[in-house]
Amino acid sequence: MQATFSIVIVCKNEESRIGHALESVRGLSDDIVVYDSGSTDGTLALVERAGIVPHRGPWLGYGATRRAATGLARHDWVLCVDADESLSEALRRELSSLTPQPGTAYAVRLRNHLGARYIRWGAWGADRRTRLFHRGTGNWSEAPIHEKVQLAHGTHIVHLQGTIHHRTAASMADYRRKLDAYARLTAEQYHREGKEATFVRRYFSPLYTFFKNYVLKLGLLEGRAGWQISVATAGYTRKKYKWLGELERGA
Repeated sequence: MQATFSIVIVCKNEESRIGHALESVRGLSDDIVVYDSGSTDGTLALVERAGIVPHRGPWLGYGATRRAATGLARHDWVLCVDADESLSEALRRELSSLTPQPGTAYAVRLRNHLGARYIRWGAWGADRRTRLFHRGTGNWSEAPIHEKVQLAHGTHIVHLQGTIHHRTAASMADYRRKLDAYARLTAEQYHREGKEATFVRRYFSPLYTFFKNYVLKLGLLEGRAGWQISVATAGYTRKKYKWLGELERGA
């Protein structure tokens, strides 16, 4: 039985990964929306071979693009899946028999991977995100980065038991490249919000970020990978405040 929700995927140049996402949602819904923001590789051909007519549109920032894609869904209940993700078989079974209830939204745990390795601890561990919601009581924020689903007051969040496999980064070099891009976007957002690159934020926040992820969140249990991820995440914190300071001086 197909679920009564739409599935929404936003993508750009995801030829190497979107096939897993499309296969994992096959047969779950009668409405799969793929919003492509300008692919130049074989992404669109893969989508079309899966029997889906992709929607083409501009990149508006993370939050606004997700909202635009969500607005294309036929059903008011929407399940959002990223192009670098795939549903576990347990989650597929759970969703296939789920009847979403009014006043609720549904969160899913992400199993984040570095290459083929599942990272259980540290910055990537304990990662739950709201992914199934009703457009009448929630939607993506307009944030250009670090967007979240904003829910109406009193919405009850139900935690699903199945998981989503997230191919976070192919390698540490890939992860560091992503963090550099995110750091600049975050600095620009902080600047618009009037947040300042204080001495404490520039010099102590990176140290605390490392301590939190490597020690408090037990990233040390991941061995070398846990150390590298914790160092890279601390570096992201340092860079975003460094670039925020540069924006302040430029202003």
